[in-house]
Amino acid sequence: MIFTLSNTKTQKGEAHGWLTAVLHLAPHTEAGGRSVCPRSTPECRADCLYTAGRGVFPGVIAARIGRTLAYQADKHGFARLLVKDIEKLKRKAEREHMQLAVRINGTSDLPGLAREVHASCPGVRFYDYTKIYGVWHHNAGIHYTFSRSEKNDAQCRAALYEGINVAVVFSTKRGARLPRTYTLPGWGPVSVIDGDLNDLRFRDQEGVIVGLRAKGRARSRDTHGFVVQVE
Repeated sequence: MIFTLSNTKTQKGEAHGWLTAVLHLAPHTEAGGRSVCPRSTPECRADCLYTAGRGVFPGVIAARIGRTLAYQADKHGFARLLVKDIEKLKRKAEREHMQLAVRINGTSDLPGLAREVHASCPGVRFYDYTKIYGVWHHNAGIHYTFSRSEKNDAQCRAALYEGINVAVVFSTKRGARLPRTYTLPGWGPVSVIDGDLNDLRFRDQEGVIVGLRAKGRARSRDTHGFVVQVE
């Protein structure tokens, strides 16, 4: 199985009737070759979810690098493998009386791959986070949440204007309440929802900030604005 089903956050979606599958590659240039995160910034690379949870284990890292190398060697062939996995997962979801949601970019940002796989998987809900502004204009049928970095506030404002929610990472500790609002420069305060309750972003209301708590290395270092510091 190429996809991951055991992510703690995505498993929370099962209570809502959704089986969620996430593809984890080795981010940026961790596997060598061209970046699989073309709009990443130095700070988001330093604080990537690649360092969270099981992502620190050598075996997990090796598997993600292996998948990335397979993708780079034959992009269309890799997409076909993903489609076969999704067909199996769709049958599993049906047996368990659930719906299937697929996130192609768990630790990457490859909208072309998501688009190719989505086109071959009718009846499956696709969603992603992205730092590539406007990708939702070309990937109809895939739900997108735009991701804030330390230097893309203008694009965050534009995304909100288009009805695209924006994910913001806060320094809030696990179990603590996220801020009720986040003031985006040049826009004003926006309501914050808790994006750690589950990963079903396609169920979110529009026009909100999806608050995420810092994880992995992001919890313990100076992030120069990538993680929003809260009291």
